[in-house]
Amino acid sequence: MYSFLFPICLFLSASLLFIIQPMVAKVLLPVYGGTPSVWTVCVLFFQALLLIAYAYAWLLNRVSSPVRWRIFHGILCLLSIGMLPLAFKPVVGEGAPEIHILKNLFLQLGLPLLVIGASAPLLQSAFSRTTDQRARDPYFLYAASNSGSLLALLSYPWIIERFSGITGQFHAWNIIYLIYLVLLVVLLYTTHYEPKASVNVKPITVAWKTKAVWIFLSFIPCSLMLGVTFYISTDVAATPLFWVLPLALYLLSFIVVFAKKPIIPHAWVLRYTLWALAFPILSFVLGIGQMNTILFIVGHLAGFFMMALLCHGELVLKRPSAEHLTVFYFCIALGGVLAGVFNGLFAPNVFQGAYEYPIVILLTVLCLPNHKEPVASGIITPLILVLLIGDYCLSKSTWEYGLRYHHGLSVIALGLILLWPGHRSRLFFRLFILFIFALSSWLKSTEILAQKRNFYGIKQVFSQTGAHVLMSQNTLHGYQMQDETPTDGARAYYAPVLPVVQWLQTTTPSLQAMVLGLGTGILACQFRAQDEFTMVEIDAQVIDIAKDSRLFTYLRDCPPETHVVKEDGRLAVAHAMDESLDLLVMDAFNSDAIPVHLLTLEAFKIYQQKLKQNGVILVNISNRHLRVLPVLTGIGRELDMIVLHLKQPANHRLGQLQSEWVLLTTNESLSQQLLSQSAWRFVAGSEMALWTDNYSNLIPFLTLKNKLGPVDN
Repeated sequence: MYSFLFPICLFLSASLLFIIQPMVAKVLLPVYGGTPSVWTVCVLFFQALLLIAYAYAWLLNRVSSPVRWRIFHGILCLLSIGMLPLAFKPVVGEGAPEIHILKNLFLQLGLPLLVIGASAPLLQSAFSRTTDQRARDPYFLYAASNSGSLLALLSYPWIIERFSGITGQFHAWNIIYLIYLVLLVVLLYTTHYEPKASVNVKPITVAWKTKAVWIFLSFIPCSLMLGVTFYISTDVAATPLFWVLPLALYLLSFIVVFAKKPIIPHAWVLRYTLWALAFPILSFVLGIGQMNTILFIVGHLAGFFMMALLCHGELVLKRPSAEHLTVFYFCIALGGVLAGVFNGLFAPNVFQGAYEYPIVILLTVLCLPNHKEPVASGIITPLILVLLIGDYCLSKSTWEYGLRYHHGLSVIALGLILLWPGHRSRLFFRLFILFIFALSSWLKSTEILAQKRNFYGIKQVFSQTGAHVLMSQNTLHGYQMQDETPTDGARAYYAPVLPVVQWLQTTTPSLQAMVLGLGTGILACQFRAQDEFTMVEIDAQVIDIAKDSRLFTYLRDCPPETHVVKEDGRLAVAHAMDESLDLLVMDAFNSDAIPVHLLTLEAFKIYQQKLKQNGVILVNISNRHLRVLPVLTGIGRELDMIVLHLKQPANHRLGQLQSEWVLLTTNESLSQQLLSQSAWRFVAGSEMALWTDNYSNLIPFLTLKNKLGPVDN
C-alpha cells in the first residue's frame, strides 16, 4: 500500500486550491475598480465550493463498495481535465458585481476545484478504510493538507507573484493539477480499501446541537479572517500580500490545533485570548488615526490568530470519530459559507459601516471560559457606563484636549473589562456597550450628514468647523467650505493641477478634459464653461453624494457642464475617441489605495492613444503606504514621455492639503514652463518598475511607517 501518497496528495490538492485564490482575485480586481470587496466575494466562492465538495465527499462516503465510489470519482476527475482553466477571463455584466464574480468563478473553475476541494475529507475517509495502524484517527492528515495551503499562500506574494506573470501562473497551475490527478489515480487504484460495513468503528449519532456548535465555531474565525482582511487592505492596498497573511494565519491555526502535540496548548489560548483582543478593541476606541501602520497590522493579525486558535481548538475537542468525519468537514465548510455570505453579501448591503468585524469579535467572547466574579462585580457595569458617557460628553467640550483626543475614559473602561471579565455573558454585554459608544455614528462628536456603504466601500460626509468633509473609509477625499462662493478648484489636493489646466486653456478655445475619480467634484471649478469636461466614477453612491447640493455644490455651481460617467476609469478612457483629449487626470482611489489596473503599461498605452499630440496625463499619487513614482517612471521611459514630479506641501491658509503628483507628456513647452516657474522637477532617477496587466508587485514599494489616520492622501 502506498500510504505515503495520502499526505502527498493532500498537500498538492491544498496547494492548488489556495494558490489559485489570489490568482483569480488578482485577475478580477481591475474589472471591479480595485476594491477589497473582490477578495471577500472570492473567498465566499471558495467556501461555497468547499461546501459542495464536502457534500460530495459525504455522499461518496455513504457508498459501501470501494469499487463504486472509486469509479465515480475517477470519472469526475477525467471530466475535469476538459474544463481546466488555461486562462481566467471574467465576463462583466449589468447588475450586482458580487453575483457576476460568483458566476464567473463557478462557470470557469467549478469542476477542477470541486475535485480538489473534495480531497481533504475524501482521502481522509478513504484512509480510515485501510489497514494502516493510524486509520482509526486520520485527522493527522488534515495537518498535511493545511501545510500545503499555508506554503502556497506564503509563496504567492513573495515568490510566485514577484517572479511570474499571471499567464505563466495559470500554465504552471494546470501542469501541477495533472500531476495531482496522476498521483490520485495511483493512490485510488493501487490501495486496498475495506468495505464500509467492515470498518470497526462504533456507530454513533451526531446531534443537531453538536452540528450547530461545529458550524458556529467555524463561522467565527472565517468571518474574522474576512473582516480583518477588509480592515487592513482598505487603507494600505488591495493586494495579494494583505489577502494571504490573514488566510495563512487562519490555516496555521488549523495546523496547530490538529497536530498530535500542539505547540500552543489550548489551555494557554483559553487563558490569554481575552488579552489578545485588547488591541483590536483599543483601535475601535481610539480610531485608527492614532495607530502606527505596522502596529495596526500586527496587532489585528495577532488578535485574529488567537481567536482562530480558540475556535479551532474547541472544534478539535468536539471532533467526532472517523465514521462521521465527512459530516464534520461539511459543517466546517457550511460555517465558512455563512461567514462569506455575512461578510461578502449581507454586510455591504445592510451595514453602513464596517461593523461585521466587531460584531464577530463579540461573538468570539461567547467561546471564552467563564472567569471568577470579583467581589464588587455589581458596580463594574454601571461604572463602565458612567465612564463611557463621560467620554462622550468630553468629546463635545473643549476641556482637557489630551484626555478627550485619546478617549482616556473609554480606555479606562476597557481596562476594567479586561481586568474583571467575570461571566462571559456579562463580558459580552460590557463589550457590547463599549462598541456602541466607540462605533455608533450617533455618538460621534461630529455631525454625520450622510453615511453609505456598498461593494465599493464606505463613504461618510460629516460637518466640521464650517465645512462638509467627504471620507472614504479612513481617508479624506475632499471638502467644501459652507457659505462660500465656488473657488478656482485649487483647494484640497488640486493646487498642482491648476497651472497645467490654465496653460492648456491658453492653447485651445475649448479644452477636452477627463478626470478619473469624482470625489466631491471640486476639479470642475478649474475649467471654463466652454471646456468639455467629463468625470468618471465607478461608485454610484459617490455620484449621488457629489450631486447632492445639500452636501456639495461644485457640480452645480462651477462653470462647465460636467458630464458624469458611471464606469471604471480605464474602460471609460478606452471608450473615448482616439486623439480626443487635451488632459487626462487620474484621481481614483479606494480609500488610500490606488487601483493597480490603472497603473499598468497597457493602461497607459490606452491613455496615450486617446491624447492629442501635446496632451497631458496628470496622476495623483498621494499615498501614505505606497511609492508609485518608480512605476510611473518606468511607464514614462517605456512610452518615451517626459516625467515630472511634484510634492505639494500643505497650506492650510489656502485650504490646500499635502499632495504628490506626476505629470507625463510629450509637450516640451509645457514641461519647460513648469520646471522654470514652479516646484515641478524632472524625474531622472534610475529607480523604476514596469507593471503590466500580466505582472505587478507592490511589495518593493510599500512604506508602512506612517499612521493610518483620516488625513489627506
